[in-house]
Amino acid sequence: MGGDFGPRVVVAALVTSLRKHPSVSALLFGDQHKLDDALSDCMDKALLSRIKTQHCDAVITDDDDVSVVIRSKRDSSMGLAVKAVADSEADACISAGHTGALMALGMVILKTLPGISRPAICTTFPTSQGRSYMLDLGANLDCSAAQLSQFALLGSLTMQELDNITTPRVRLLNVGEEASKGSGVIKQAADLLRDEPLINYCGYVEGDGLFEGDTDVVVCDGFSGNVALKTSEGVARMINAMLKDLLASSWLTRLAGLLMLAPLKLFKARLNPSEHNGAYLLGLNGVVIKSHGGADEVAFGHALDVAIEAAKHNLPDVLSPILQGKIDRNQTK
Repeated sequence: MGGDFGPRVVVAALVTSLRKHPSVSALLFGDQHKLDDALSDCMDKALLSRIKTQHCDAVITDDDDVSVVIRSKRDSSMGLAVKAVADSEADACISAGHTGALMALGMVILKTLPGISRPAICTTFPTSQGRSYMLDLGANLDCSAAQLSQFALLGSLTMQELDNITTPRVRLLNVGEEASKGSGVIKQAADLLRDEPLINYCGYVEGDGLFEGDTDVVVCDGFSGNVALKTSEGVARMINAMLKDLLASSWLTRLAGLLMLAPLKLFKARLNPSEHNGAYLLGLNGVVIKSHGGADEVAFGHALDVAIEAAKHNLPDVLSPILQGKIDRNQTK
């Protein structure tokens, strides 16, 4: 029910996703009338048999205070979707709704993984060499050094599992690459990461180095991460718009555009924020994926792909014993 478009976009994207993933089924939580209306365009009875709907009277809005959500809206569509993961009725939860509410419900209903104080929002972004993971992107605006260290470990272990990279290169986002630069918290986090054997810490990275490809996991507080993410999305949209205007400026550029159509489509796709929609709420004891609230059908479909991939790898079950082992080793020292 969340996001800018609600069931109209979510259901359409889901139907397309289920056609692409024949082994996947879905639970839809929300207003039954609106869900039925959104599903009415699908004539594929076999596909519809893989979708179960559950009516919910309560819906979380963007104006709801998180404390109110926890007290009186756990039976909302979002709350019941998270609970379905906790009750093993679903392998992943995905929502385009209120980010703070989704995070809070996840912490209350699912709890966090061993040794993790707070989850972090994590997503991938394109680089010149492939892609990188970045966290936190807005869940924790003010972080301690210990939390940044936890985020680094979560990001590194996730990349090892999903991208099959044995020793991901981890860096802290900072105002400079020199060891003397940065706040006290950043410097303390750097010390913790240097001493962590499970992390391949490679120093600081500045904003202009995020896309160079020599960093696999970028770690930052939620304020810096959200600003960096939104700025990069804005720049990507600007580049696409400028390229479109340039190619339409004369018959010669239009001809050049036709000759370069295939590579230009690939270039546009790599820069399109919709192609990278779907962020992990890493650190929860269950797979929860946050879609951008303004996601269209294509973008929400990409978020569904992220949720399905995370569910297939069962990320929390992979991460939990590693994190618990770290705690046990520290206690025996």
